[in-house]
Amino acid sequence: MLEQLINIIDQYNWRHSKIILAVSGGLDSMAMASLFVRAKKYFTQSPYGLAGFDIAVAHCNFHLRAAASDADAALVQEWCAVNEIQYYRKDFDTTAVIETEGGNIQLVARQLRYDWFESLRKEINYDCVATAHHQQDSVETLLMNFFKGTGMAGLHGILPEQKRIIRPLLPFTKEQLKTYAEEINLEWREDASNEKDDYLRNKVRHHLLPKVQEIFPNAQQSLFDNTLRFAEAEELYRQSVERYRKTLLMQSGRDWRIPLRKLIHCKPLATITYELLKPFGLTPAQVPDVLHMMHSISGHYIPMGDHRLIKDRNFFIITAQQAEESGHILIEEGQTKVQGAGFRIQAKYTSTLPVAAQIGPNDLYLNADQLTFPLILRPWREGDYFYPFGMGMKKKKVKKILIDAKVPLHEKEHIWVLEDSKKVVWVCGMRSDERYKVRAGAQKILHLSYCKQD
Repeated sequence: MLEQLINIIDQYNWRHSKIILAVSGGLDSMAMASLFVRAKKYFTQSPYGLAGFDIAVAHCNFHLRAAASDADAALVQEWCAVNEIQYYRKDFDTTAVIETEGGNIQLVARQLRYDWFESLRKEINYDCVATAHHQQDSVETLLMNFFKGTGMAGLHGILPEQKRIIRPLLPFTKEQLKTYAEEINLEWREDASNEKDDYLRNKVRHHLLPKVQEIFPNAQQSLFDNTLRFAEAEELYRQSVERYRKTLLMQSGRDWRIPLRKLIHCKPLATITYELLKPFGLTPAQVPDVLHMMHSISGHYIPMGDHRLIKDRNFFIITAQQAEESGHILIEEGQTKVQGAGFRIQAKYTSTLPVAAQIGPNDLYLNADQLTFPLILRPWREGDYFYPFGMGMKKKKVKKILIDAKVPLHEKEHIWVLEDSKKVVWVCGMRSDERYKVRAGAQKILHLSYCKQD
């Protein structure tokens, strides 16, 4: 096992690294610590010298198992003292954190653990943190991800390297680690919670995987070998997705645009669409809705986490949910206030129209019954045109309106338009469209009031 570990260290070029070992006191991490101590001695005695290789131990005490948690910490500390290994310990009041912030015990403890590992790594200037995940852990992760439906990214199991976290024991089985520990009389502590079925991983470990191995005796090794193949396949998949992302995803100010005429011809369409939108919060369950929206009218949208996906003519627009951060803002029927980047719009309904002399460029009156909601607020762009009010239904480009009004170049970037069913209704704070003039007999009038803000 020592020889195999040394080969792994060389394979991933860890021979010159300073490594923090995450040691809980359980079998797996104690076996890892022991093997690394022996590896360090091997490198010291080799003709190539130590070459910077060094180790330290980090232990987290979550105080979730009363005296047992303290006994775990004492065992690790004593082992480090005997083996002359630098020992670091962090105590967490995990229960208090959960009571204050909520969350699942396992997930909270995991976040606390990895946050501290990274903080410690930076503090003592080490290169990476090693955890004691082994072959069975990776196979369990594969099975859980497979049945959850996480897609290609979940099929590689646990990766040997992820940023500053390394997993040098992945090729080893649980049985190998236990045999090794017993042969050298290594002391470790058992966590009684590992025998309970309170967590999904334990259910997979105690029930699913043993049943699979009854049918396929070599299932664990075969599944682990598959994770290695899946990891390589995922790399090819990722490269392909990245090519589509560069071709189809275009940043436009605060927003992102996807040309639908190009996207619709991509195959497999559902997979490419999902991968393009996943970083913005799209879930697999929303993919059918997105595919349907490709053929819908402008203004339809789908919420995605902190973003929205809006259909705008021949484009999908990806914009922030928060209007202040968005380059495309939706105005829903009945909405009374819109806050954008550098402006505010108040909306209210009325049944009367003021005389023309009382209507300024910052006010817009529309026949609400003729509108198709949601309306879209967006920055103006080249090619926009409308029929300015008072010009006898003569078409004019927004760009020409801005030139005629001598709007400075730096201010043009902050001009927004209001759009209804692909038509520009209003150059906000400047001119409205003749086609949307409120006619006699209108019963429900929407009044929009535009105000610039610093």
